[in-house]
Amino acid sequence: MKKSSILTFLSTLTLVAAGLSSGLLAQQPQQQVRETPAVYGPVKGGNPQGYITNANEQGIFFSTQPGGRGALIPYDAIKGEGLDKAIRFDERSEALGEARALFAAGEYSAAADAFGLVARNYAIILLAPQNFASEALFYQAESLQRAGLYAKLAQLVNAPVAKTIETKLSERYQRNFEVHKLWALLGEEKMDDLAAALESYQEPMTGDAKLLGTPNFKDLPATELAQLAFLRGKVYSAKGKEDKALDDYYRAFTLAYGNDALISKLAMGAAMKDHKDDPALAQEKKSAIDHMQSIAYLFSKRFGIDTMPPEYQKFAIRPPMAKLVAEAAPPAEGEKPAEGEAPEGEAPAEGEKPAGDDKGGKEE
Repeated sequence: MKKSSILTFLSTLTLVAAGLSSGLLAQQPQQQVRETPAVYGPVKGGNPQGYITNANEQGIFFSTQPGGRGALIPYDAIKGEGLDKAIRFDERSEALGEARALFAAGEYSAAADAFGLVARNYAIILLAPQNFASEALFYQAESLQRAGLYAKLAQLVNAPVAKTIETKLSERYQRNFEVHKLWALLGEEKMDDLAAALESYQEPMTGDAKLLGTPNFKDLPATELAQLAFLRGKVYSAKGKEDKALDDYYRAFTLAYGNDALISKLAMGAAMKDHKDDPALAQEKKSAIDHMQSIAYLFSKRFGIDTMPPEYQKFAIRPPMAKLVAEAAPPAEGEKPAEGEAPEGEAPAEGEKPAGDDKGGKEE
C-alpha cells in the first residue's frame, strides 16, 4: 500500500475511533470495516464499477477488483460540483433498510443502535461526499432525540465523527443537525447555553412585539418551530417562569398537533405537568381546573387516556361549555304583531295598553 494510502487509512480510523471513544457507537457489535461496492462517473467518460476501499478530503480510493489495493481518484476527476459528485454507493438501500424500518415503526431506541452499526460498518466512506455512513449518523441522532435519549444524543453530537454530517451531507441534513445540537444541550442540562442558542432563531422584541409574552420565532417550517418552542419552554421552566413556559408549550403542541405527534405529545405533557403543579389547582380554583381539564381532555382524545400519567387521567373530562342564549328574532316582513303589541316603529293607539305593561291598564 502506498504511503499516502496508509496515512489516509490511519486518519479515517482515527476519526472513527474518536467517535467510538464517546462510548455510544462502541456499544455496537464489533464489525470489520469493509470495502464498499460503488460506481463513479469520471469527467472523461465511462462508469467504472468496483469498490471504494477508503476516502479522504482529496478523493476516493477505488479498486475494480474485490480485495484490491485501490488507487486514489481525485474528486476533481469525478463529474459533479461540490458535494454532488457522480458516486453511487450500491449498498446504500440494503445497508440502511433495517434501521429505516425500525425508525418508521417508531422503535427509535432500536433504530439508533441499527443506524450506529451502519456508520461503524461503512466507516471507510465517511469522508466521501454524500456518503450513507454519515447519513446513518444523522439518523442515529434523530432516533436518539425521538427516543428521548438526550444525554446519548449529546455524546454523538459532540463526537468528532459527527463533523462529517456537517461537511459531507447536503444543507437539509446540516440544518436539521443544528436542531439536534439544541436537544443535545437539553441533554447536558446546559440551559443557559440553550437559551443563548435559541436567541438566534427569535425575532427582535421591538414595536408591538414588546407586548407579547414571549418572543416570536423567525419564519421557519412548522415542525422546526414546534421543536424550538418546546425547547424554549423547557428553558423557561428551568428558570421558574411557568407562565412563559406554558405560552411556548401551547405554541409547540398547536404547531405540531397535526404533523408531528411526538413533539405535540411532549409539549402537552409538559403543559399538564405545569398545570398540575400550580397551587391554584390544589385550591380547586375554577380557572385552574378548567385549564387542566381542557388540555387533559384534548390529550386523551389525541393520544388515548391510557398514555397519560395516572394522576392526570381524572382531569380528562370535557370542561363545561358556556351556553349562549339566542335573541328573539324580529317579526318577518308583513307578519301581524302579537295581540296587544304595536307594529315595530309605531306608538300604541290612544287608550291601548302598551306591550309588557303590568299595571292592569289603570290610568295614572
